[in-house]
Amino acid sequence: MKIGIYNLHMQARGGGEKKTLVMADHLSRTHRVWLFVNEAPDVESWEDYFRVDLSNVRIVVLDDDRQEANRPVSRMDERRKVLARLFGHFRQIKRFGLDLFINNSFCSNLPCPAPLGIYMCMFPYTHPLSTPTVLRRAYRSVVDRLEERVLGCRVVDFLSSYATVTAVSHFTASWIDEMWHRNAEIIYSVCENMGPPAPKEKIILHVGRFIAVDGQLFKRQDVLLEVFQKLRDIQEQGWQLCFVGSVAPDHQSTSVVESLKSAAAGLPVHFYFDVDFESLKGLYRRASLYWHATGYGVPSRQGPRAQEHFGNTTVEAMTAGAVPIVINSGGQNEIVDHGADGFLWDDLSQLAAYTTQLTASQNLLTRMGDRALAASARFGRLTFNQRMDAIIAQLAQNKAA
Repeated sequence: MKIGIYNLHMQARGGGEKKTLVMADHLSRTHRVWLFVNEAPDVESWEDYFRVDLSNVRIVVLDDDRQEANRPVSRMDERRKVLARLFGHFRQIKRFGLDLFINNSFCSNLPCPAPLGIYMCMFPYTHPLSTPTVLRRAYRSVVDRLEERVLGCRVVDFLSSYATVTAVSHFTASWIDEMWHRNAEIIYSVCENMGPPAPKEKIILHVGRFIAVDGQLFKRQDVLLEVFQKLRDIQEQGWQLCFVGSVAPDHQSTSVVESLKSAAAGLPVHFYFDVDFESLKGLYRRASLYWHATGYGVPSRQGPRAQEHFGNTTVEAMTAGAVPIVINSGGQNEIVDHGADGFLWDDLSQLAAYTTQLTASQNLLTRMGDRALAASARFGRLTFNQRMDAIIAQLAQNKAA
């Protein structure tokens, strides 16, 4: 098959970008694959960072209407900019005559430019063109006809052009059903194997980007530090807390991180910013415990976007034999079997209690670490690739029928 994969966020180098490149690598072994991006690729860097082979993947940098995009907002509002990009990307990709198009670009609203399409969703969102405006009401019929003629559907109905929608977790799938009224196939994110475990040290690890939203760290590293500050008994036993992650470049995030570092002064707390892969892997392999708190303080029902929609780093810690003690929200409870291969906590007292319980018993720590390692196999590249193959085969079979 001629397969196209679309991602406009490759510079982020996150879980979605890993998924994109793992798909491209795997599918290019049996299909003709094009990867559509919007910036000049750094193929060698991608291959090294994500451990993939892109030698059989054709990479296409899509042209944006730079003249239109750079016009002052007063002359062209955001809606027209979105439409200009959509029309341009749709037409460019359409020319390749693809059999299958996989949209794995975060918050994309591009209609499918191929007979078959898979839309991969991290979490559903409200389309920026779905809110009525005076202009859209006045010219609705004209705009609708234009969109249907060029794109094959109205932009607000772009999802209907995809045969299949996938979700990174059952948590995300439930919200896709509620917000978009679509059933979604579950394909868990691609998680890196960080093993094999090294001799374990008294390390509690957290991996996550330092990014502040409304003056508060999104990954809630501040909460984890607060709990660790109070666990003086385990500090005296030699336990240390290690934070790993890049810092968002905006002033708010850098300022909040400086405050966090100040609060950690004098404690056995270490910060590792922008570490290379081998250093990160070494920390995973040596860590005994893994903490995660994304979503703390925001009820899941009221703030689903603030939750961890899956939990890649939790799985990666488990692949190295670290026992996860993570918040019981979002996709985390689909990863951890509470009391068997880790613990799920609802409040900070439970996080502290489970940590104390594990640090007090080497036998329990070892036993649960072994179980965590075994359980992590459910989320490896092999499983992900097999799920993608099965979905693609089913789509092709349905089309043939």
